[in-house]
Amino acid sequence: MISKSRYREWLSRLRSAVIYWPLTVLCTLLVEPISIGAALADRSGRTSHRVVAFWSGLLLRLYRMPVAVTGLERLDLSRPRIYAANHLSALDIPVLYRYLPFQFRIIVHRLVFRVPLVGWHLRATGQLMIDPDSVALSRRALREAVATLKRGLPLVVFPEGERSPTGEMQRFRRGAFYVAVEAQADVVPVAILGTYEAFPIGSGHLRPGPLQLIIGEAIPVAGYTCGNLAALAERTQRAVAELCREAGNEKQPAAGT
Repeated sequence: MISKSRYREWLSRLRSAVIYWPLTVLCTLLVEPISIGAALADRSGRTSHRVVAFWSGLLLRLYRMPVAVTGLERLDLSRPRIYAANHLSALDIPVLYRYLPFQFRIIVHRLVFRVPLVGWHLRATGQLMIDPDSVALSRRALREAVATLKRGLPLVVFPEGERSPTGEMQRFRRGAFYVAVEAQADVVPVAILGTYEAFPIGSGHLRPGPLQLIIGEAIPVAGYTCGNLAALAERTQRAVAELCREAGNEKQPAAGT
């Protein structure tokens, strides 16, 4: 006899396969061409960004994943900053697009640019491509990131470089902090919680549940140089880990603690 827990798990997987994913594809097919057209018509990117924020909110509502947002009062939109977030799931990107109340650029892995429609949107809107396995492409992405900040656009980065396979925070790499120092842009720690449980890497199973987005106090880059990027990376990672702990999530320790 099948237990209640196994039965619920089976129903949940079936719901993902026959409801969530077909509707995700449908929403993307409908919205992404609009976003690409908006990007071509409005070169500032504002209109396209609004379209993607709408698409992101639509998906989160479809998946029944309400997001509690805290720390918006800490935002200072008078100058561009780098928003450094932990990376648990593909859901992190919709959460950021829907709930960060400003236009930004994001650094995305090269493989995502190969996805039909999504990749076209990324190119049309001027998102930045990086490949940790390519030194040349990574250097170009860092130069473009510095230029983006100097043009006045905020930047969202995932300093871990990839989604966490375990739900625990990985070591923050130094590349994003080189950009912060070169552009003299302060770093804002951002914690995302619940997305690993909702949709872990390698899974096709979406599990409805509450998510959290927490914005921390900005970390000034004054006094940091290219010689002590590791210290800035570690300080930012500790700040993100502390936001997670304050929210009651002990699964996000800083590396080495």
